[in-house]
Amino acid sequence: MNKKDIYIDKAKAKIDEQKAKLDQLKAKAKGEIADQKLKTYEVIAEVEKKLETAKSHLNEISEAAEETWDEVKDKFEDLTESIGGSFKKFFRKEKDSAAEDGSAEKITE
Repeated sequence: MNKKDIYIDKAKAKIDEQKAKLDQLKAKAKGEIADQKLKTYEVIAEVEKKLETAKSHLNEISEAAEETWDEVKDKFEDLTESIGGSFKKFFRKEKDSAAEDGSAEKITE
């Protein structure tokens, strides 16, 4: 083998090595995407449950007697604040993740 052939073999090996690293990175990215989807669906389920509870509390407010509706109203307000907090927490994590990975996407609350 001459120097050229040796160099070509080394270059091919280096390309194969870099391709293997790229494949690992792609697999990692797919896993991260799946993890993010899972986290997103968890937040969606949490918020949907809270919204159903909020609707129920709203019905209670509508049906409550004058003397007790303030108590039910307070529960409703606490719940809607909790929903807002869930969104803020989720979008804050998204924003932090985007900043960590250098993503150009801007995620807003």
